[in-house]
Amino acid sequence: MLLHLTVRNAINHARDYAAYVIACVAAIVVYFCFTSIQTAPIFRHLKMAGESLAFGRMIQVAGLIILLFAAFFLAYANLFFIKRRRREIGVLSVIGVTKFQISLLFFFESLIIGVIALIIGLLFGILFSKLFAMLLLRMMGIAVAMPFLISWRAIEQTTFTFGGLFLLTGFLNSTMIYRYQLVTLLQPSAVSRKVRRPNWLTYLWGVIAPVLIISGYYLADQTLVLMPSLERRYGFGIDLVYLLTILLLEIFGTLAFFQAYTQIWLQLERHWKRLYYRGTHLLNVTNLSFRFKKNAKMLWMITILSAVTITAIGSAAMIYTHGQDTLRQNIPVDLVYTQSQKAAVDKILTQYHVQPVSQTMSSFKLVDARFKVNSPLNREGIKMDGAAVVMPLSQYNQVMAQQFKLPATKLKKNTVVTIINLPLTMLKMPRRAGAGLPPKRAGIPLQLKQSGLSDFRIVHIRKLFPNGSDVFFDGNLNVIVANDAEYQQVQATSVDQIYAVQLSAAQQKQKRLMRDLFRLSQKHYLMTHKKAGQTHYEIKTTDQRLEELSRYSVLLKKPNRDIANANFGFYMYVAIFIALIFMLATGSIIMLKQLSEAQEEILQYKTLKKIGMSDGEIKRTIYFQILMLFLLPIILGSMHAFFAIRLLGLFLDNPGLQLAYIVCGLFIIIYFVFYLITANIYNRIVNAPLNSDVFY
Repeated sequence: MLLHLTVRNAINHARDYAAYVIACVAAIVVYFCFTSIQTAPIFRHLKMAGESLAFGRMIQVAGLIILLFAAFFLAYANLFFIKRRRREIGVLSVIGVTKFQISLLFFFESLIIGVIALIIGLLFGILFSKLFAMLLLRMMGIAVAMPFLISWRAIEQTTFTFGGLFLLTGFLNSTMIYRYQLVTLLQPSAVSRKVRRPNWLTYLWGVIAPVLIISGYYLADQTLVLMPSLERRYGFGIDLVYLLTILLLEIFGTLAFFQAYTQIWLQLERHWKRLYYRGTHLLNVTNLSFRFKKNAKMLWMITILSAVTITAIGSAAMIYTHGQDTLRQNIPVDLVYTQSQKAAVDKILTQYHVQPVSQTMSSFKLVDARFKVNSPLNREGIKMDGAAVVMPLSQYNQVMAQQFKLPATKLKKNTVVTIINLPLTMLKMPRRAGAGLPPKRAGIPLQLKQSGLSDFRIVHIRKLFPNGSDVFFDGNLNVIVANDAEYQQVQATSVDQIYAVQLSAAQQKQKRLMRDLFRLSQKHYLMTHKKAGQTHYEIKTTDQRLEELSRYSVLLKKPNRDIANANFGFYMYVAIFIALIFMLATGSIIMLKQLSEAQEEILQYKTLKKIGMSDGEIKRTIYFQILMLFLLPIILGSMHAFFAIRLLGLFLDNPGLQLAYIVCGLFIIIYFVFYLITANIYNRIVNAPLNSDVFY
């Protein structure tokens, strides 16, 4: 009898559990596919440019995140189901069913729903695991045939993990039965629908809400201005306090927004008589006031989770864009090599009959230089003292035109361009002549430590290195561009020549050519010597591993690009699917909550129909109210995410955010789909014909 009642209950409440099961199935599918990828032999033996691509640890972290969020969602959803069915528990107690039997009933019901979700999730996981793996390989830019495999280890791990979660959930559900008294179970909900005017505490809390939110936005936007001054006064430990302050301002500001600000806003609408009494707006305002008050904490939680989700996926997209820009800046052409490898490279190119698309040669002189650039992070500026390279303006213009399509730079006498490997957001540009500033005082003083040279002034600071930053010891050497005549006057103990070659697409695909060029690469070290009180620099090749600055003598763009794409593609893949689980779960929470309230609203809307309200008016009212409940959290969450992404962008030198916005927009569309489904089902529940009995 108990088993029969359990099965019948599960069937009767199937529509209640629909969104819950969908979210569970999605979590199981993603978790299974991640575990399947982790155990697949093809991923364990992937190599790129001779380097193994090991992502097992990241897959484990992603699986743990999915698992923790699934546990939170299961606990919240089941707590909601138990509260919603209190009256049913009370009726069962009245007809003589013991609490132990009721607890078993809910335990087995939770277990049945969990088993159904687990079976469906495993079936879809097995079916789509190859698709997930192919998508990952595609995002990583790896062309490998992916066979269809059934990972028994993934099935075992997923079954054990989620089976344990569902058992724990069923146990918690069964123990909750003992917490209720019979009188409490049979009482209707104690929430009053009476609309009360906000008191002075509500007004105070509501006024604080926008102040807290805007203050957090201001601190995030002014990070590079305010944080350095705080660091000078309190030390670098204040950075964590600063960021934590922004986070807490947004969390408490969001809570105050839904608890109090919405009530003040709706109270002001009541005083706007022309709008308040127009059409069904009176009903909308009254119902929204009740809904916001009842669901304030849920909407606050959804807003924070949405902000975290959008920030995570937007940041992943921005970091991907930043990675692509960095790769292009580090190695802008297909092949870069030093003078020491010229004979060996020329021999290989001749052997494979390679005719380069273009080729440039640049000369550099190693010097000892000193200058200081202004920075918003440091009142005293950033001092640059040590090794630097000087190159002639004509060669600089030629290289930058071919590699970055930049126009030619013109320099006046005794002025130079300096290229620094620092985010431009951390630097202040040199002052220009004009507006009361004479040309002799424009720019930044530059001192080259050798006699007989005129004083130079830096008039431009740039970030793009000719031939890429890697050839300048990963950007640790600043590049100084001077006029050709002034370049000839610079004395240096060491002169470096760099060759940059652009290959055709067909030549880049020759694996043997790429392999032979890759094998030529040797490590160069920048050695420092003191002679007669002066510093001299020398580039040396040795088999010993030194602590000095180092670079490779041959740099290939394609292997580095393949490794970078594989890493960034993998992290983007993980971020997208974790964000998808978050979106489905948060959307399901709102849906479950609203559809539960729909049952309580049936009588109210039937009464409205009896006094003459049409089906169309009721439908518009429902869609508007549900829209507000979905729209406000996603708008506020998106604003939080916008400033969070912008804050991260300040430290990444403001990379392009177009991809981040596109990806975030796609996930916002998912929320809109949840809204349409919820509003449609809600309308069918409460907007049924007067002579029909509605069961949900």
